[in-house]
Amino acid sequence: MTPRKVPNSPPVSELRASLLRWYDREARDLPWRRTSDPYRIWVSEVMLQQTRVTTVIPYYDRFLRRFPDARSLAKAKEEEVLGLWSGLGYYRRARSLLAGAQAVMERHDGEVPRDPAALRKLPGVGRYTAGAIASICFDLEEPILDGNVRRVLARIFAVDGGRLGRAPEEKTLWAHATAIVQGERPGDLNQSLMELGALLCTPTAPDCPDCPARKLCRARLAGSPESYPAARPRAATVPVSACVALVRRADRLLLERPGPASPLRGLWDLPALELKPGLDPLAALQAHMARTHGLELDVGQPVAQITHGIMNRRITLSVHPCRHKRGQTAKNPDVRWIQVDGLAEAAVSGATHKVLRAGSPGIC
Repeated sequence: MTPRKVPNSPPVSELRASLLRWYDREARDLPWRRTSDPYRIWVSEVMLQQTRVTTVIPYYDRFLRRFPDARSLAKAKEEEVLGLWSGLGYYRRARSLLAGAQAVMERHDGEVPRDPAALRKLPGVGRYTAGAIASICFDLEEPILDGNVRRVLARIFAVDGGRLGRAPEEKTLWAHATAIVQGERPGDLNQSLMELGALLCTPTAPDCPDCPARKLCRARLAGSPESYPAARPRAATVPVSACVALVRRADRLLLERPGPASPLRGLWDLPALELKPGLDPLAALQAHMARTHGLELDVGQPVAQITHGIMNRRITLSVHPCRHKRGQTAKNPDVRWIQVDGLAEAAVSGATHKVLRAGSPGIC
């Protein structure tokens, strides 16, 4: 199948040279840019998906201190991996990274494969991540296409922003991305596109005067860079109200593990109840804890309220301190009294950390 042709395209050789000159001068000094170790690049690319660089850096450093290579990660328990990931969100990434490390041990003797096709067969590794690893670590002419790169290419080549995400437009963008990385320094070219999208070619108010592609960008030349790509409609935000039970017994807190269908499965959470309209939160939470945990509690008035987002749900959590009157939790692997001084290392969800900071300062 012949590659899709794009009419009136900017000269790719000139674009490539401009990107590299700019990248050599302006690239940020980031931890993952000081290495060509494919495992470390893999970890960074997974963490950077839908997460800001400034947020990722401390997690990246801490994760690699504990798991410096695929071999050490493959031996880990999921709960330990999730504990290090706690607060970074999108926990499926951590599970996929663990499964990928185990696959590297089983199929490749602990060495991250060089072949892009083999990379794409690892759990959680798609075309983008495989392209990043192959180009940055092995100098292979493999393209990448993430949110930043899509935006940059959609503007430079004026790809129809209103339909971005559909198969024909994706095919066009991949063709442009592929053309750009032909020749020397494919990894730096890919990183220059990512960096350009992060620093200058931003979703709003792009800094066109300082852009290395300003003389070639069809969207800028047309006077409408911000119209590319057009914003795709987002799912409506669903407001949710819930109450959280803060049950403490001496130096331990009661935590529970969500069910297998939850995006937070494998993590530990404070017991919570989603509230339906008209319910009295104190009575509802008291009945819920008696029914699910066999505990009779005095549920106090809320001491804090926080908001937390999971996917398209905007959850308002009211935090209720509870006094244990009687009853014992049944033996259940998904219910645990966890020592307060061990919470920092436990696989506790980001929402629970927020609740504890707001409702019980000093615990976490």
